[in-house]
Amino acid sequence: MGRAGVDQLSPPAPADERPAPAGTAVHLGVLGMYLALALWVTGPLWSAPGAVDPAANTADPAFFEAALLHAARIFTHGENPFLTPMVNAPLGVNMLANTGLLGLTVPLVPVTLLFGPAVALDLLLTLGLAATAAGWYAVLCRHVTRSRLAAAVGGGFAGFAPGLVNHTNAHPNLVAQFLIPFIVWGALSMRTVRQGVLVGLLVTGQALINEELLFFAALALVVFVAGYAASRPGEVRGAARGFLTALVAAVLVAAVLLAYPLIVQFAGPQHYRGLPDFVRGYGTDLASYPAFPKLSLAHGAGTLAPQPEENTFFGWPLLLVLLATVVWLWRRPAVRALALVGVLFGALSLGPHVVYHGHEVLGHAPWRLVGGLPLFDNVVPIRLGLVLIPVVAVLLALAVDAAVAAHRLWLLVPLVALLPLFPARLPVTPRPPVPAFFTDGTWRRYVAGDQSVVSADQTVWYGGIVAMRWDNATRLGYRMVGGYFLGPDAGGRGGYGTVPRPTAALLEGVAYNGGVPVVGPAERAAAAADVRYWRAAVVVLAPDAPHADDLHNTVNLLFGPGRMVSDVWLWDVRS
Repeated sequence: MGRAGVDQLSPPAPADERPAPAGTAVHLGVLGMYLALALWVTGPLWSAPGAVDPAANTADPAFFEAALLHAARIFTHGENPFLTPMVNAPLGVNMLANTGLLGLTVPLVPVTLLFGPAVALDLLLTLGLAATAAGWYAVLCRHVTRSRLAAAVGGGFAGFAPGLVNHTNAHPNLVAQFLIPFIVWGALSMRTVRQGVLVGLLVTGQALINEELLFFAALALVVFVAGYAASRPGEVRGAARGFLTALVAAVLVAAVLLAYPLIVQFAGPQHYRGLPDFVRGYGTDLASYPAFPKLSLAHGAGTLAPQPEENTFFGWPLLLVLLATVVWLWRRPAVRALALVGVLFGALSLGPHVVYHGHEVLGHAPWRLVGGLPLFDNVVPIRLGLVLIPVVAVLLALAVDAAVAAHRLWLLVPLVALLPLFPARLPVTPRPPVPAFFTDGTWRRYVAGDQSVVSADQTVWYGGIVAMRWDNATRLGYRMVGGYFLGPDAGGRGGYGTVPRPTAALLEGVAYNGGVPVVGPAERAAAAADVRYWRAAVVVLAPDAPHADDLHNTVNLLFGPGRMVSDVWLWDVRS
């Protein structure tokens, strides 16, 4: 449904009364404001790229920096774009099943090669915020509002809502939503094969950035069109033929371009089914909606959602403004359809249980009806709340637009309601230094070809992350055993890390709990078999690892005495 349809989210003025198009200077000013705000949020990361991590998420930078380096290796080493052998040796990692971000990491290859993956990741987060705001501003300004101020407010909220600011805690796949507004408007307005082809190309691009957001957008569009059709069935029927023609073209283009990547993702090496159960249970706390976010001027407590998942912290003033907006503009079918999308996705985001202030108040929530369905079983329920951000952004734009047109002081109300949500700077924490053994190239004396390096700490949530940082410091110069990623468990379902070999399980237990286990001939034989399976050259232990003394003694029992090389303990296990 184009601007002549969809009720006009904001009805256009007669042609002779329409204001002149915004000047280039105005557009550049708005875009500059978005970029400045993005730099304000991510500035602490830029203070020391590679030396600090977001305080709320020190794990994911290691993975996304590895993804950036993997993209560079596509060109420097001819590596498979969809699979990397450098992590989780010898099986590798399915990058498509891990949000490999190829749609963003490949264009940033020059930055990664010239300045390193940490700078490239910081750039992704910064530009992701600004570009998402700019994308929604462009769509709102061109197709929805008369007022450039209304478009700027709506775009600003879409790009800097609490949910997106919170995901600058090293979730570039969720921050970079700049294609979504063009996909949404393109899907609603497409009537020709050419328009369908363009939408298909946009869908392909978004699939290579984040499929989860694409899935959410598709679901939201279905709900919106259904809600709109209930009010304007004749208009929807009249547009159906052209829309279906364009839809076929869009589906064909996306299917052809994505067929092989999807086969690799869902049937290729290291594919998996569904997410870990504990992740699928993450739902939105009902109390989060009127609460203020932690990363904002109001500085909420940050206790109602796992970090960094504050997707629905809108604050009570904005909720009141939204309620008033829906009541005020209720006669517009598009507003009613937007309200339907917001209510439905808000309910689904609650997850399997309704929780209020951390306490379960209802054992069955709407998510239970769909959570086990294909594709839905790959969704983290709490993230469905991200759909509300563009819904709120469009409603805000419509409210400001209507207030400007009516010359009402009501215009100030939504602006005041947004003040407590003004984003704060991202808190950061120092990143532990990488041992000189890796940074000065000493490792090259011991590791060659397809041989791998084994970290003595085989835990996923600490050892795997630290080991990835070591490998990242060498630009993925060697293959590492284990790591922090999603892969299949013993039953083929998704899990963090890989199914541990006997020696890895033994070392993992020591790293978690301490103590030196009994090591006899059976354990030594298993260790010898495991290092052959891993094609391991060395086992490495950093002196500052948790339970380092117990790990050191355990590895000595398995492989014989180690020796200090540079600043790490090393066991040469080459046969």
